Amino acid sequence: MSAREKKRNLSIFRLVNNWLHLWLGLISGIIVFIVCLTACLWVFNYEIIDLMIPKKERQYILASSQSLISPSKIISIADSLYPDDFVRGITYTRDHPVSFTVNVKPSDSTKRAKPEVNLLHPYTGEYLGLQVEDTSDEAQLRKKLNSFFAWALSGHRFLWLPRDIGRPIVNYATLIFCITLITGLVWWYPRKWTKSTRAKSFKIKWKAGWKRVNLDLHNVVGFYSFLLVLLLAVTGMYYGIDWVNRALYWSTNWGTSLPERTSVSSDTTKISHLAKFPRAFDREIQTILTQYKDPHYLTISYPDTVRKEATISVYIRNDMDRQFNNRYYSFDQYTGEFLPNSISLFNKDYYELSAGEKFRRLNYDIHVGSIWGAPTKVLAFFLTFIAGSLPITGFIIWYNRKWGKKKNRRLLQ
Repeated sequence: MSAREKKRNLSIFRLVNNWLHLWLGLISGIIVFIVCLTACLWVFNYEIIDLMIPKKERQYILASSQSLISPSKIISIADSLYPDDFVRGITYTRDHPVSFTVNVKPSDSTKRAKPEVNLLHPYTGEYLGLQVEDTSDEAQLRKKLNSFFAWALSGHRFLWLPRDIGRPIVNYATLIFCITLITGLVWWYPRKWTKSTRAKSFKIKWKAGWKRVNLDLHNVVGFYSFLLVLLLAVTGMYYGIDWVNRALYWSTNWGTSLPERTSVSSDTTKISHLAKFPRAFDREIQTILTQYKDPHYLTISYPDTVRKEATISVYIRNDMDRQFNNRYYSFDQYTGEFLPNSISLFNKDYYELSAGEKFRRLNYDIHVGSIWGAPTKVLAFFLTFIAGSLPITGFIIWYNRKWGKKKNRRLLQ
């Protein structure tokens, strides 16, 4: 039976489905290819950096929270060094000195305040001077690697375009790709199950010609990877398409709508409690560092003194490669009291979340494949590679059917 006769025997549904699969695939193909290729380049960025830059012997351990210098002590040291300025932020970083940032006012009032990062010994509080740029060979190599992976990530997220332009293009190209995955599954599904159709649907005929192998790579590999590739695509759209974000939350929380984010504020009627603040806030930070053993970093952001109702923000990152166990806190700037809020997705401990909220927190780790470490990263790499190959193999199939036979006929004449 000729291809034209086969087409006549298809139902309207199949004809529309196949037409959508073809043209949506051609429209989104190059974008999907770039997004997937850059994802493959980026997925092992932490491992590659650690492999190329040898680790040094550890000096400091954040797990020993009892001996770490307290925020109140850091503020006291900062006040002695900068009596006319106030601390903007404090950062405890794994295996590094503690740092505090102060915006130093220049003598020229027309110029903006310049941030200065100061370093302290994390246990003794000894002043180690200003943070200066590391010019060592290792630091330069790290900078180059970080620059390369930042370039790859920019291509993955924005196609190297301005954010407001590139992000919607990537997001909606991904949405079109999801539709082509579904229409591709419908196209793949045989109208009749026979020994011949089962062989074509589930096996790659490696000994056949390259056109047949290409067709099998598109159809068979596409089928086997369908669900996981779709999962990676959907978790990617979560970040840029609001209705996808809300639909994911609704579907994984038994029909509960995504709550609106609500802010919190410091109680300005308790300014008189400031004397109790240092000790109360120190206890809160020690409790956090006791709960989260040896995190990657903990950063404290203090509000501008003009903003009387603003809160102190604390963000703790436990692992650079995974996000589900990170935590965001808000504290009253006068009392040091913890303020429950829904400003951030990370406003609760992971164990406190519902099943649907846990899925939401795991979204990033699922998307980049870091959820279970190296094994799922390898899986994510191959899935992304397969996803990027589908537009290529699909284009080759279309080209061969459209012009390949005509070209062969001309050669035979």
